Amino acid sequence: MGVDHSFCQFKVWAFLKRNVALLSHDEYRAGHVGFHCSNTRRLNAIRGYSVNIHDEDSTLSARLALEAGAQVRNEPRHFLSLWDGFPAVYFDSWQSWTQAGVQEPTRATKDGVVIDVDWTLADGPYLFDRVSDDSPQFRSYHIRMEEMLAKPVLREERRPVKLVQFFRAKPSLSAAEFKERLRCEYLVLLAELDALNGLIGNLRYRDIDAAVRGYYPEDHWCFTEQGRTEREAFFDLWDGANELYFSSLEAFIEARRQFRDHDRLNALEDELFEANWYVAVDENVIVMPNRSRPPEYYFR
Repeated sequence: MGVDHSFCQFKVWAFLKRNVALLSHDEYRAGHVGFHCSNTRRLNAIRGYSVNIHDEDSTLSARLALEAGAQVRNEPRHFLSLWDGFPAVYFDSWQSWTQAGVQEPTRATKDGVVIDVDWTLADGPYLFDRVSDDSPQFRSYHIRMEEMLAKPVLREERRPVKLVQFFRAKPSLSAAEFKERLRCEYLVLLAELDALNGLIGNLRYRDIDAAVRGYYPEDHWCFTEQGRTEREAFFDLWDGANELYFSSLEAFIEARRQFRDHDRLNALEDELFEANWYVAVDENVIVMPNRSRPPEYYFR
């Protein structure tokens, strides 16, 4: 199956670290998925929304290299300490993304539909990594992603094993050459793994402000010298990531180890990636992604 480019949406990943002074990793998971998402799922014109919380297994890549023969190289040290989770959201355009927080009348009352006064995102400074003790702002690493749907996701009636394969392109390849080979060679071959329930390729936009320009005010932390320096350092670690879905980790290990084109897959990774490694995440689907073109009428 080829890679689907039928409709290009505005897809954003937002890497977030928890407020370590208040929350453990699991407490953050509960707060983000259990409360924060009950409000953010109501953002205007949202077309898809999931929250991915990383497992705390820093030895996963080494295990997959040993047991599955998967290629792993140059994984950044302490990568998992830089973030706890990343929401992935879909909108139809930059305009709909930047206007997503504008409230609409959504609460039904005896007097009709009114603005819901209880809708709030005020939990953010308590849930996420605050810039400073006296600031309500928190560090966020938002980035626009270009999605390449290589195999539609089949979600079983149980938690899947989702592996995120981060990668950094070899500097000898131009951006255009790398994208073409990733899309037309690597993802097409990777999609043939047995027991694969879904595969989504993602390349991050080189413009690291593409997702925050117009979304955050000009005086936000992300536009400060410190914010830009930290964001550039984080995004320099990787150029994109593939999302792989399996029923179990053992299914991936078996599929990779027994893959008929195992050597060709490894050779492509040698040719394309300066760095690549794996992170297992707990994916929580808040709004099922709808990649269809938007209708010609108002909808929710």
